[in-house]
Amino acid sequence: MDERDLRQTFDQLYQSYFGEAHLEQGAIESLPRILESCDLFLDVGASLGMYTYYADKLLKGKKIIAIEADPDRFAELEKNCAKWQGDSTNEIVSLNASVGDRAGTATFYKTGSTISGALFQIEERSQAYEAVEVQEVTLDELFEPAVKIVAKIDVEGAEYRVLQGARKHLDARNTDFLIELHWWGDRERGTTSMDVLRCLFEHRMAMIRPAKQQKSHYLFRPARAGELLWPPYIRFAPLLFAKSMYGKHAPRQVREIRERIIKARRKKVFGVTGDRA
Repeated sequence: MDERDLRQTFDQLYQSYFGEAHLEQGAIESLPRILESCDLFLDVGASLGMYTYYADKLLKGKKIIAIEADPDRFAELEKNCAKWQGDSTNEIVSLNASVGDRAGTATFYKTGSTISGALFQIEERSQAYEAVEVQEVTLDELFEPAVKIVAKIDVEGAEYRVLQGARKHLDARNTDFLIELHWWGDRERGTTSMDVLRCLFEHRMAMIRPAKQQKSHYLFRPARAGELLWPPYIRFAPLLFAKSMYGKHAPRQVREIRERIIKARRKKVFGVTGDRA
């Protein structure tokens, strides 16, 4: 992709992330409640830094780590973080890496478009994946004891991998997770949102949907003493299960048609194809 095409892609992403009717408006509007008492915000899958930007507006004197695997998007994210740091009381750090269940290197598939890349190819979403080698870290490497942590996770189906590398966070019970659960799951390893729910339920994490209009975004926080865990899991699991079964078993042609319809709708509303479903 040449510089002109990349700039056009970024312009489209800026419109969808920071425009008046941005893609994740409901989740962004819930951030004041979610970030209350937060000392460390981990923006996992930061893209150009939408969540980092809004978290920086809400937090004072705290630390924000924005993590993005796509090297093209990270270059833009790094510039944004440096710019925002100039007017901020927070410490804003940018990190070019994927987040998973082990430290080392990983193959990341970028698209060079408004469709987000991933640790595996999602065939119905893009036909132009390009493999690049990136650093891989775990959330446990970024763990800090005795502080309140909020980790926003948007990793295009690899959510379960991230949690497998976040054992310190889960055991210490000082981290809330704002997770986008993607219906296609992990196409390489076969895990789905059901595996994510099971992991979090077993660690006694209460489940909340912070924005009614966004049915893929969920907040998981350590349950309080005596708090019933099962009601929200029972309420939300059927829809997530249906989505995961669609992602696993629907014919590819059906999934491709659905993606084309979604892209057309996104383009009509935002002027971009969009990378959310």
